[in-house]
Amino acid sequence: MIRHALGLRLDSSRPVRDQIHEAARLGARGVVLEAIGDLSPLRLSETGRRELRHLLRTMELSLVALSLPTRRSFDTTDQLDDRIRRADLAFALAYELGTNLVLARVGQVLPEDDRERREAFTNAISSLGQRADHRGVRLALETGSEPGQRLKTFLDSLDMVSLAASIDPASLLRGGIDPVAASRELGTWVAHAYAGDATGSAGGAAPNPRGLGFPAGALDWEEYLGALEEIGYRGFLTVWPDPSEDPRIRFTTLALLLKRFG
Repeated sequence: MIRHALGLRLDSSRPVRDQIHEAARLGARGVVLEAIGDLSPLRLSETGRRELRHLLRTMELSLVALSLPTRRSFDTTDQLDDRIRRADLAFALAYELGTNLVLARVGQVLPEDDRERREAFTNAISSLGQRADHRGVRLALETGSEPGQRLKTFLDSLDMVSLAASIDPASLLRGGIDPVAASRELGTWVAHAYAGDATGSAGGAAPNPRGLGFPAGALDWEEYLGALEEIGYRGFLTVWPDPSEDPRIRFTTLALLLKRFG
C-alpha cells in the first residue's frame, strides 16, 4: 500500500481539462496546475474558475498546488515589482481554486559573501511570504542546486509560516545533491514532494551522491520514502513527467515502483 496519495503535475502546453480526465483515469488523487497560458490569473475568467473547481470535484481530484512560472530568479531588483505583483495574483488564484500551496523556482539561495544579491533575494522572498500570508497560502520554494541545509538555514532566518520547501529529487540529483539528505535536513519545512529521479534526463546528472551501486540520476527510493516518513511528511507525492514522455507510462511506472516500497 502506498502511504502517500499520488498526484500528477499537468503539462501547460496541453489542454488542461483533457489532462484532468486522464489523471483521474490513471488513479491520481490530485493534480498540480501551472498558472500560465489559459490558467494565467489574468486570463482565467470567473466562469472558467468555477468550471475548473467543478471539474476537479466531479473527478474527485484535489488541487495539490498551483505552480508559479518564473523565468528569472529573485536576486535582482530589475522588474521585481512586476514579478511580485504577478506572484500575488497567482496566490489569490490558488486560494480561489481551492489550494493553500503555491510552488515556485525562485532561484538559488546565495552564499552570504554575495551580500548585494543575497540581500535583494532575501527581501524579495520576504515580500512574497508576506503576500502569500495575506492571501491565505504558503509559498513552497522548489529545491534546486543548493544543499538542503542551506535552504533550511535561509528559511529559518526568515521564520515565516507562509514559506515552505518543495522537494524535487530530479533537480537535486542533477546537481549532485542527495534528495534523502536534503529531505532530512529540511525536516518540517517540507510541504510538498515529487516522486521522480533524473534518469534519462536530457540535462544529464552529476555522479550519484549515494555512491557505488546507484547510477547517475537514480533515486534511492526506499531511503527517500523513509526520510519523508521520518520528518512526518503526509502530503502528496507528485509525479512530474518530462514533456517528451508519455505521462500515462511515467505515472503507471512510478505507481508500481512506489507500491513496492510502500
